[in-house]
Amino acid sequence: MLNRWLNPRALVSLSILLCLIVMLVTSVLMFAKNHYMPVAMLHTVLGFSLLLFAILHLKNNFSPLKSYLSLKFWGKKSRYKASFPLVLFLGASLIGLSWYGYGPIKRFYQWGMELRVADTFGEAPSYQYIVVDKTDKSLSGQELTIELRTGDSFLWPQYAIWLETMEGELVQPLYVTSKLAKNNFENRVTKLDESTVFKDNPFSTADFKMEDAFNLVVEPESKSERVRPESLPVFLHQLGIRDEEGQFVTHGENLIPDAYTGATMSDNFVYRTKLESELSGRYRLKLEMNQSFDFNQYYSSDRFPSDPIYSGSGFSAQPSVVYETTLNFDNPERLYLMGLAGRGHHSGQDGDIHSDLSGMDSALSIVDRVIVEVH
Repeated sequence: MLNRWLNPRALVSLSILLCLIVMLVTSVLMFAKNHYMPVAMLHTVLGFSLLLFAILHLKNNFSPLKSYLSLKFWGKKSRYKASFPLVLFLGASLIGLSWYGYGPIKRFYQWGMELRVADTFGEAPSYQYIVVDKTDKSLSGQELTIELRTGDSFLWPQYAIWLETMEGELVQPLYVTSKLAKNNFENRVTKLDESTVFKDNPFSTADFKMEDAFNLVVEPESKSERVRPESLPVFLHQLGIRDEEGQFVTHGENLIPDAYTGATMSDNFVYRTKLESELSGRYRLKLEMNQSFDFNQYYSSDRFPSDPIYSGSGFSAQPSVVYETTLNFDNPERLYLMGLAGRGHHSGQDGDIHSDLSGMDSALSIVDRVIVEVH
């Protein structure tokens, strides 16, 4: 009865056509525009739907497809004998050219990136930037320009930018906020009422004042005894320097040269620097950022009561976020867009990048975007 008004073959074919049309539209949008979650979700869902209908299509058309692969089909008398080899050749060519970024394929990809960057600039043409130029002309390496646009949650983060090999070995730091670079945490904050539990960032309220909930004590004489392993755990583990208690720190005035340190830039910034030596091949550029007091419902101030680092005077709240991109110095692209790679450990117990972002919210909007240019 059902087959009288519903043709299974027609249903599958029309479903494949619908999926292809929607995926074509979403592909163009994702190619030329910034990442929009609804478009990406639609593209993903329709992609898996297309896979399902393609399996059904193969089932419905298994016999002719099987004949296309038979030796008889490739015979001298067949008018279709070049079809299968041609498909293999074209498929292998597209995969190879795309993987290695050759010729028109790479230019096509770069054109899409330029469209996305132009789309982003078009959204906020009035933004202003702090420009910090620390290029040392005596160095022989490539020059880098790193442009960071702050997000809605940006207040006073600590951050580090560094370059490492594809195997994860540190090459050199590029910029580290001075408090972390010189272990200059001389301000100690304690709660006025120890029973107070924070489930949001108190400083996000316009009329909130420090003295309403905290005691602030400046102790420059004891700053060398204070460590913040939870601040930027991925970067600190990269440095590999431990104190007597085994915590990863940045002790030592000359550990990170002044050429790569500075104050927290409090707005959108453009940072220019130069590598110590000329590099070839592929390297990974990373940015780690963390902001104290950004508590939320999951990372509340009482989330880990037995963890002395998390529950200490650093008020680490949500863990650090890590962004990264891969630079190819042999064949550099015009622009590189850094993507969110994950988070650090909430109390700095390891230097891993954790992909699980559940429980994170405002920390994910400290950064709006980071674009890198290799000169």
